This record gives sequence, structure tokens and C-alpha cells, in this order.
Amino acid sequence: MTPRRKDVEPLARDRIVAAAMAIIDAEGLEALSMRRLGAELGVNPMAAYYHVPNKAALYDLVLEAVMAGVDMSGIDPGATHAEQLKQAARAYRAAILAHPHTIPVMAARSVRTEAALRPVEPFLGVLFAAGLTADEALAAVDVVAQYILGGVVGYYHHIIDSEVGEHREFDALDVVEFPHVSRMLAEGHYIGFDGEFEFGLDAIVRGLLDRPRTTPQGRL
Repeated sequence: MTPRRKDVEPLARDRIVAAAMAIIDAEGLEALSMRRLGAELGVNPMAAYYHVPNKAALYDLVLEAVMAGVDMSGIDPGATHAEQLKQAARAYRAAILAHPHTIPVMAARSVRTEAALRPVEPFLGVLFAAGLTADEALAAVDVVAQYILGGVVGYYHHIIDSEVGEHREFDALDVVEFPHVSRMLAEGHYIGFDGEFEFGLDAIVRGLLDRPRTTPQGRL
């Protein structure tokens, strides 16, 4: 058991969250445990349970902490709806990438608290201003969030993979069987992690705003 140091401040939830994020950022998500958290805070690990009943609740706080870093102040009210949506999506992605080791938590848990929902509110405002219905806005939020999370999950596995830098070569690929893949490999150029994100984001936003005004189920 870890005794509490006499000079330690009284335990509060914001201190717990800050300590948890510090552990994750420095050592990875797998390093986070109630025992490790207690050691970081200089208290008996059981003390944290008064504020956070279990690890699932702790992960919810981690999600809230990341969402609190989503800075929607950069949305330009004078920009087009399409550009405002892109600005909001970039802000969400940037907040996640600021804490890449939290990505498994962000991908596995849903937004379920008021604190985590706050960045979603301005995004929905843009969607409604663009003329989307409530059904369409709900689908749009999910589509954009899943697109961003899918991309950052790949990034997460890239940064933790011990074999990063090793690439399978396709020099012996049968051109007759794979003519299109062969052309892509011969002529195509990787535009980068951010470039691919922008390419996909542009396609998604145009699709959301330019599609016929129907519900996601296809009803007029």
C-alpha cells in the first residue's frame, strides 16, 4: 500500500484526471491502473475509488479530458458550411492526436456525459444551419467521428508497432492478375497521413452537404 505523503494536496477528481493523462502520455494506456494512479498521486490507491469507482469510469474521465481539448473556437462563422465542418473535424482530430495513447479509449467508448458532448454542440449547429434534418445530423456526426477515429486508430498502431519502417515489397506482383494495383503502385504517390485525411474529409463533407435532402433511410 502506498502511504499518503503529508505534503500532498487533498485528492480531487481533476487531479486524478491530470495524473491519469500524464501516465498515459508518458507510458502508454497499458501503464494506467488504480495502483499506478495512486503512486502518481502519492496516495493509497483505494483513495481514488472514492472519486472513480472503477477503471471504466476512469476511462470515461479520460475521454472527457480529450474532448475538453477540442478547440472549436477556430470555427470561422464567416466561412462556408463545408469549411466550418472541416474546421470542426480538424479540431476533434487534433485533440485526439495530442494524446495518441488514448486512442483505444476514444475508439471503444461512446460519448455519454455533458462534458464530452460540449464540442459536439457547435458541430451540430453547423449541420443544422446547413439544412440537415435531425436524422441526417445524427448520421453525419457518427460518420465524421468514425472516419476520424478509423484514421487515428491506424496511426496509433503505427506508432506502437515495433516493426514500423518495414514494408512489404510488391515487385513480383502479377501485372496480369493485378493490373489496377500495379498501376497504382507504379504511378501513385503517398500524400501523407494529413493529406489522406484532408482528401477523405473533403469527400465526406461534400457528400453530406450536396446529397439530396432525404433521411438516412431514404425517405423523402
